[in-house]
Amino acid sequence: MTIDDRQIHRWVDDHAEEIVELLRSLVRIPSITGNEAAIAQFITEYLESLNLTVERLEAESNRPNLVCTWDSGKPGPTLLLNDHLDMIPPGPLEYWTHPPFAAEIHEGKIYGRATIDTKSGLTTILATVRLLKQLAIPFRGKLLLIFSCDEEVGGRLGMQHLGKLGRLKADLALVTEPTTMQVEIATKGRLTFGITTKGIATHGARPWLGHNAIEDMMLVLEELKGLKQELAQRKHPRLGSPSINVGTISGGTVSNMVPNKCTIEVDRRLLPNEVPANVRKEFETLLDRIRGRHPEFDATLEELVWWPGYEIAEDEPIVVAVSQAFEKVMGRKPAIGVKDAGTDASWINTLGNIPVAMFSPGDGLRAMNADESVTISDLIAATKVVAQTTVDILAAR
Repeated sequence: MTIDDRQIHRWVDDHAEEIVELLRSLVRIPSITGNEAAIAQFITEYLESLNLTVERLEAESNRPNLVCTWDSGKPGPTLLLNDHLDMIPPGPLEYWTHPPFAAEIHEGKIYGRATIDTKSGLTTILATVRLLKQLAIPFRGKLLLIFSCDEEVGGRLGMQHLGKLGRLKADLALVTEPTTMQVEIATKGRLTFGITTKGIATHGARPWLGHNAIEDMMLVLEELKGLKQELAQRKHPRLGSPSINVGTISGGTVSNMVPNKCTIEVDRRLLPNEVPANVRKEFETLLDRIRGRHPEFDATLEELVWWPGYEIAEDEPIVVAVSQAFEKVMGRKPAIGVKDAGTDASWINTLGNIPVAMFSPGDGLRAMNADESVTISDLIAATKVVAQTTVDILAAR
């Protein structure tokens, strides 16, 4: 390890308390999707205190995306570091032992909503920028920082908006989504459909005069079981099989009335090579099969959310850089993994055609739990890895 590497790691260790307090400050700012303005202001002031200029780009009023370009003025690559500003709600407070916005420390962990998803990641990026400034490390190319809103609900006002503006321009990217300290190189995509069956309402005492929309939805649910079994036969070497989950159902108003409407929302996870139009066709074919058996069946299909999947190779420069940085910090090679859930990494790859890897502490699949927490040791180690990666890519050594 060179002296420069030791200097990076020493700086993080010397500023560990400051890094912990930075995360705690971020956790204390509730930034539930739709309310990102306060945390955007905090990050703007943080970066401006380091003499950086921050652009605020909004698709809708008070839904900020932050873009900060640090240009060395020297030829070289552009590295994009990204994380999102918004978070999910804490849910019922009675399930929390530690208040979700108190950022309490207990037995080496920081507790609070978004400690994992994804304010630890934000912290590693902000600390990396401060490290570069304070150590005055010379670099080439550009460091592009993007902090996006709306990620938790698909990114229409966030990364998708920035893509339409042509702001996703970089040679390689690192997204600090939670990865349990492994380097992730692929995600599944997501299509969410709304299916509505329509019936004829009548009094529950004379059901033969109406047509029950809930009973028709039972036909849909039975067909979805068969599609689920079919999808289980499709395999990806890293991501496994595509999947279906019926996440919501709503129908009827009172028990003594035949319902004339029933709606479900279906989450369909896609492999990177699956075409959304073909997936929609599968659902249309499913509904047509029911119509063929039941001519009175009336249903509509609506596409609610689309989120692309993506996949890059292990030998992409960004994957190599993060992996080598991890080995310098941890003394071992990292695991290479994938993510089932969607992230802004997909939009960066799809809209910007940018090779993107993901790395950060914490297990994203546990991020929606009560008492969400991240270990301080992982936070500090991840900060070293993100900083080391940035220096290895951009530093003019």
